[in-house]
Amino acid sequence: MDFKQLQSLITVARYESFTKAATRLGVSQPTVSTHIRMLEEELGVPLVLRTSKRVELTPKGRKVFDQAVSILSMRDRMVEEGTAREKNTVYLGASSVPSAYVLPSILSGFSKSHPNVSFSIYQGDSQDVVSGLTEGVYDVGLIGMPADEESLLCTSFAQDRLVLVTPATDEYRMDEPDAAGVRDLLLKENVLLRREGSASRSVVDRILDELGIEESRMHVGARINDQETIKNLVESGLGVTIVSERAVRDRVREGRLLSYEIPSAACKRSLYIAHRKGDLGEEVAGFVSYVRLSFAQE
Repeated sequence: MDFKQLQSLITVARYESFTKAATRLGVSQPTVSTHIRMLEEELGVPLVLRTSKRVELTPKGRKVFDQAVSILSMRDRMVEEGTAREKNTVYLGASSVPSAYVLPSILSGFSKSHPNVSFSIYQGDSQDVVSGLTEGVYDVGLIGMPADEESLLCTSFAQDRLVLVTPATDEYRMDEPDAAGVRDLLLKENVLLRREGSASRSVVDRILDELGIEESRMHVGARINDQETIKNLVESGLGVTIVSERAVRDRVREGRLLSYEIPSAACKRSLYIAHRKGDLGEEVAGFVSYVRLSFAQE
């Protein structure tokens, strides 16, 4: 027994016709007949009487009809409640760097001036966030790459750069390396990389290409989706990596990691705020405006 079978029974009863029910449901008449037959076989009793003039329910059919109406009504309420959006809530998707190192300060400041607005936040890679925006799952997204979707408006709101990060040991202390120095280090050491799909990984690929390094020539110790895990592994001495300067700023200041600028134009990128085109609603529009103004002087 399934919802389609119950819907067919309800529609046949209301229209007193298999043909009209099929037209209303957008299916073939044999499909409706099959749904009714399967219900009757499962319940072991006839539900519908077919006459030359009309179709009507048997006494058992009327009871099943009432139960079917209740079941589908309950289903509709469950779907409505499951998809309903809470009032004054902004549904936000953010990729790893904006989520961990940009969003906290944004939310802290925005909440002070908009105390009645709450957030439902999802953290994933940039591609996931873009997909969620186009599908209507999120109202707004903070991502590390431009969204190439016609339905979305995507604008840069902050600048970011990727740096070479090593353990904070004497072995790795040096003057700022030139391109050859970075290349030699990446070819000699164990390298930890983000997995495909993240915006950071796309930038790393461009950096490697500009430095003339093929990934197949490196010893990639691990491909990891979580940036915090990568930092922990580097700090423990497992290898080196290339990540956002924002992500390691605190640990470098504390002396737990070393970071070096990479002499490559590819290491610089923008962070973006994206949303669907059209009317955003008061809360979302206010948040988008706040983000842009907060980083206007950066």
